[in-house]
Amino acid sequence: MRRLVGVLALLTLIAATMSPALAKGQAVKTTLYMHGVYQIGELDGADWIANSTPPMQMTAAEPDGQAPRSMFTGNPALNKQCTGLPTGFPTWEAIGVAGKIVGDAKLTMNFVSPPTNVTARLWVDTPMFSCNEAYVEPTVEVLVPVPAGQNAVEIVFPKLNIVAKYNMIVEILGTGGGQAGRVLYDSSDAASALEFTCIPASGKACI
Repeated sequence: MRRLVGVLALLTLIAATMSPALAKGQAVKTTLYMHGVYQIGELDGADWIANSTPPMQMTAAEPDGQAPRSMFTGNPALNKQCTGLPTGFPTWEAIGVAGKIVGDAKLTMNFVSPPTNVTARLWVDTPMFSCNEAYVEPTVEVLVPVPAGQNAVEIVFPKLNIVAKYNMIVEILGTGGGQAGRVLYDSSDAASALEFTCIPASGKACI
């Protein structure tokens, strides 16, 4: 009997030791929603440059039923060789992302636009507003068509295999030339969001 109790105790100890390791390696679906402070995103950008406030954020919190916030996607006179430019282009940052991002990531963006193209950029572990000589190429960048009218456009960042330790940045660039529209976000009717699969660095979530 004493031997049986000892075996059971040993098995319990082994199971307790193995469980965290198994949980740590489990991939989880992660969704980050685009948010802003002001109804007009240009004011978020102005606040960022004037008062050093944080840029617009991506978080796991779903937007509520308020009217969509929006920002113009086309500013051809401004510097596109920047790692995020919140004062000029729709730019969001997620702080505290930690894990291995694998497979396709899907960015769903809501637009009110003439027919045009936009470039969607994604960075991980990159300082915001690194420009010119300090510019860091996006981790991934894709060009996608945007149809005329109000539409939810799915943008795919394909076959990712990257590790994030502290942040993610998403930026939308219009083509300029008078053919850019506005991107809508932070509303249950226009819930622009980034979805990806991630293996947490620790715990059960990547953010």
